[in-house]
Amino acid sequence: MAQLVVAGHVAPMAHGADAPPRRGRVWIEDDRIVDVTFGRRRVAGFEAATQVDVGDDLVLPGFIDMHNHLAYNALPLWTEPGRTQPWLHNKQWPDADTYTASITEPAWVYAKACPEALLAYVQVRGMAGGATSMQGWPTSNRGYRTVVRDVDSEEAGTGRDDLIYTSVVTKTGDALTESVRRMAAGAGFVYHCSEGQRGSRVVQDYTDLDRAGGLLSTLIAIHCCALDAGQWARWDTATAGGVVWSPLSNLVLYDQTTLIDDARARGLTVCLGCDWGPSGTRNLLGEMKVARIAADHLGYALTDAQIVEMVTSNPGTLLERCWHRPVGRLVPGAFADVVVIRAHGDADPWGQVVRARERDVELVMIGGVPRYGDAALMTKAGAPPSFTATIGHRSRRVALPDPKDPAAAWSWKAVLDTLRAVQRDPQRAIASAQARAAAGPRFAPDAELELFLDMPDTRRTGRAGPPKNPATVTIPPVPPVEHDAAFFDRLDASPIQGGVLAPLRAAFLP
Repeated sequence: MAQLVVAGHVAPMAHGADAPPRRGRVWIEDDRIVDVTFGRRRVAGFEAATQVDVGDDLVLPGFIDMHNHLAYNALPLWTEPGRTQPWLHNKQWPDADTYTASITEPAWVYAKACPEALLAYVQVRGMAGGATSMQGWPTSNRGYRTVVRDVDSEEAGTGRDDLIYTSVVTKTGDALTESVRRMAAGAGFVYHCSEGQRGSRVVQDYTDLDRAGGLLSTLIAIHCCALDAGQWARWDTATAGGVVWSPLSNLVLYDQTTLIDDARARGLTVCLGCDWGPSGTRNLLGEMKVARIAADHLGYALTDAQIVEMVTSNPGTLLERCWHRPVGRLVPGAFADVVVIRAHGDADPWGQVVRARERDVELVMIGGVPRYGDAALMTKAGAPPSFTATIGHRSRRVALPDPKDPAAAWSWKAVLDTLRAVQRDPQRAIASAQARAAAGPRFAPDAELELFLDMPDTRRTGRAGPPKNPATVTIPPVPPVEHDAAFFDRLDASPIQGGVLAPLRAAFLP
């Protein structure tokens, strides 16, 4: 039995951001929170527990990224050359001239040739922004372990991995009926829905759901940026579910984003998601800032406190309906997922969280285990074997096990060297992927790991598959896990968003 007490300025988020953080303690036993106390109150039985005091820093529930396509996150931002007009919807841009060569083929090579390194990279990238849970993990030929919580397959102590279903593909007919049946029985449904400009044909995704009785409290609808106020009003407040907002991706692709005020007026719970590398932010620190920029630009009535709720208690509300265990809150019985954000004076704490950069993420704990953060805090908290990585110009320790030896830490150099070897010589990597796949039965429990892409490619009859001509495959350099100048250069060169996102650079690179 492992016990740990984290002291600092604690924001439990038990009822959202209803009160500012104050001096307190989070009492953790194994993978759960036993209690949160303030003032002099202590919890009996913790006399021998490890004590970690982070001073004035902010102690919050671990951030939850509610929408991503993680297999694509070793790729940089993408813009179709010469295109200045917004795309109408998400059925359109997968047919762009450069989409296959720029996105599908590089992602396929990483997923097949070095899946372990790819998974390591995306986990470090998420934790660098404070994430302890992420949605959108790639499916595979066999199981694999992650240290960042997998929203899609979390069992929450039930022994079942069907608590949540996901779909990138639009559901119709019997498939849609079955999805609604599962939701009505209590399963969550994370569903790409009506992604595009308002009034475009993808509104049909939502109207089909409505007709099928699928606008339920267990629906977690991704994007829905094509919906107007009247369409949001069709979702009964008595069965209000959730919507996942990815404002950067929406603005980069469509020059429009979700009508957040209208969704919230229906009682829907709004969460944030980074979407994916080709059109999204690097981590949730970026997405919170874009939410702030978009809200100010579009006149949405959002406070910084409400934006922080979108990565903590809001996704927690939706997930608890399916997991039946608290998450996104520091309350008794909750998952012991904690993030510590460095404080900067006495300024509004919610604003400090929204403005935080990667260098301000001091500690990330998942299931009571220190996984990422400042070396001294990681040591005090009793972290398992870890490696050093420089992120946001600061040294960080990362406890990510080597897939060949789970008792040992992997090396960040080994992870990056593996990805860069694939990037420099994709033809050799493709041959290596073919050799891995031929090494034995493809779907055996001990088979070489193989990841499958989840995004469509209309130039390949709708399926993201292998390169048709391996000799022509090129892969751009692996981006850093943090937001850097190259990210903002690509963002500024993206014409569709029309400069709305220009303030984001100063938020990270003042």
